[in-house]
Amino acid sequence: MALICAMSDLHGDLPEIRPCDLVLVCGDSVPLNVQASTNGTKKWYKDKFKTWAENLPCEKVIFIAGNHELRFPGHQIVYEKLFSSSDKVTYLCHKEYIYTHDGTNYRIFGTPYCKIFGNWAYMYPDDTLRKAFSEIPENLDILITHDQPYEFGDILLQEDCPWADGSHIGNKPLLEAILAKQPRYQLNGHLHSCSHEKIMINNTSHYNVSMKDEKYNIVYEPLYLDIE
Repeated sequence: MALICAMSDLHGDLPEIRPCDLVLVCGDSVPLNVQASTNGTKKWYKDKFKTWAENLPCEKVIFIAGNHELRFPGHQIVYEKLFSSSDKVTYLCHKEYIYTHDGTNYRIFGTPYCKIFGNWAYMYPDDTLRKAFSEIPENLDILITHDQPYEFGDILLQEDCPWADGSHIGNKPLLEAILAKQPRYQLNGHLHSCSHEKIMINNTSHYNVSMKDEKYNIVYEPLYLDIE
């Protein structure tokens, strides 16, 4: 049994957490005021995020980027190198990691890819997403994505949000991949104010773990989850 703490869409606010085994961060950690700066993003991840992650009360931290990590694409090797020196913190970009706890291996795959919505990072047309998501392995314990799957919890609930019109705005190729690959758990952020309750997608337990609302106020707590 491993106790997981999952969160997303921190946008610069790095929370305190309860002791756990594994922390998963599902993208959009960078502050809004530095997201467009190559040097500012690197400095923040080096001085703030890495220090915070390495001092969390857990064994391991795994994180992915999101659409607000505007300066990650094209600088992939910079962030891989930055975190390669850390035994505790691992950065995944469309890759798998095996986390071992008390003799049990947990297969985790993290991908930042999102459907197109404005001019942000890691956004691709559906055909490109389908090809990328076909590379997600089967028999995963946890799939961490930035985007939200289509039709499952993908309606924005914040009434004062101008683009909350009651429509489904999730990622169709991602839903197709979840149905095909059937990970035990799928965690994401990206959509701030949609349902944060557990939703079953066939045999997959889905959770949105965004911490902020559409106005970037912290309104949700991290998710704590025991997995066998």
